[in-house]
Amino acid sequence: MAEGDSLVRIARKLEPAMSGRVLVAASAPNPRSTLRQHARRLEGRLVERIETRGKHLLIHLDDGLSLHSHLGMNGGWRVDDGRGFGKPDRIAWLLLEMGGDAGEGSGASLRVGQFGGTTLRLVRTVELDRDPRLARLGPDILAPDLDLERAASRLVASPDEVGVALLDQTVVCGIGNIFKSEACFEAGIHPWRPAPSLAGEGSGESEAARLLGIARRQMQDAVETGRRPGRIYKKTGRPCFCCRAPGIRSRAQGDDARTTYWCPNCQS
Repeated sequence: MAEGDSLVRIARKLEPAMSGRVLVAASAPNPRSTLRQHARRLEGRLVERIETRGKHLLIHLDDGLSLHSHLGMNGGWRVDDGRGFGKPDRIAWLLLEMGGDAGEGSGASLRVGQFGGTTLRLVRTVELDRDPRLARLGPDILAPDLDLERAASRLVASPDEVGVALLDQTVVCGIGNIFKSEACFEAGIHPWRPAPSLAGEGSGESEAARLLGIARRQMQDAVETGRRPGRIYKKTGRPCFCCRAPGIRSRAQGDDARTTYWCPNCQS
């Protein structure tokens, strides 16, 4: 599933192609697209800004409308600058042709498209904050103004195991399976510990704040470099990166049975 760092990178890629431009053509070629009957409503709209909230992408248009996208496990947005999308147009959930820069009134057109995903809908912007999926989101781990202590307090308030709580988007949003395992590993925290056990004592920094700080830094690095840490994720059975002891372990965790990776020697 696309994690928060991927969404920020996608937004950065879409910004120069879309922001301040008019949608001159819109279509939804894939018969499964939820915008199959409504894509033409996008034509003539101006793209005002692009926003991410955890794993959700919001493209805000004029006239009080927004596109809400969630990419799920395999979805993605692509920009065609003349060399194609690398995928056939007929499978796109949405194809948009952008006009020239709004300040210029003309210019070379670009195409952008969403391929796959679990959510793609056109809604009134004022309705977004009332949408249950968005209203329940916890603090965004990559938000510039993230209050780390507040986010940590939400994490220790969870009744779940650490590995489950980190994936709960109502606790903190944006963290996915890769950074769940990688952050716990770097922090030396066993992902099966109860989340309340991460609370700090006295005025010292809590383990929860340290863990979320590590996840945030790892994800910020991934935004800038495009490279994610790979010290433990999908390394089952291999020697540990740190202690060199054999036998990195993995097991399904939580109701969603997402695979968690950990070193029994380094993480307690």
